[in-house]
Amino acid sequence: MKELEIEFKNLLTGEEYGRLHEALFKNTQPVVQTNFYIDTPDFSLKHNRLLLRIRDMGGQQVMTLKEPTVKGVMEYHGEVESDLNFDHNIRKDEIPELICGELERFGIDTAQLKIYGALSTERRETAYKDGLLVLDKNSYLDTEDFELEFEVDNYDKGETHFLNLLEEYGIERRREVTKVARFYNKLNDIRSGDNYANSI
Repeated sequence: MKELEIEFKNLLTGEEYGRLHEALFKNTQPVVQTNFYIDTPDFSLKHNRLLLRIRDMGGQQVMTLKEPTVKGVMEYHGEVESDLNFDHNIRKDEIPELICGELERFGIDTAQLKIYGALSTERRETAYKDGLLVLDKNSYLDTEDFELEFEVDNYDKGETHFLNLLEEYGIERRREVTKVARFYNKLNDIRSGDNYANSI
């Protein structure tokens, strides 16, 4: 499956997370999901601004390739069954055909793909202003952070609603940093002396 994702993100402090939870998400049930991030040893996906992950949601595994566009992110999805251990090499026959074709279009060596780590999210969702408002608590590499996301169909209207929401709750608009970027930044801090640090 292929789709265009339009969403706005903002990192939160723990206090801001708590206020939004009480105001907008108090009656929602959390869903826990884990993203397993995949790249090659020379991080060719990262250098091409691509994200490849497997998301595990209670036994269902979905592989997603994300490719940035001017207004949004093009996503390619496919269900998979994979060994989700760290450093597991992803076989080419485990990759959905649509995703494999896109990787090869970018010159990614699909024989070199492996899992580098995981990020778990406790997610709460609620309908808001013709979109989906998402409150995340993320855990990865002994780190915890908090994030608000707003998923919409219309970029301009969505941006207006999102900025108004942040203003209403007195939340600073912060530079968007994706989950995978935060994961890799933390991994880089941990492995600051190895080849990974020299590759980004």
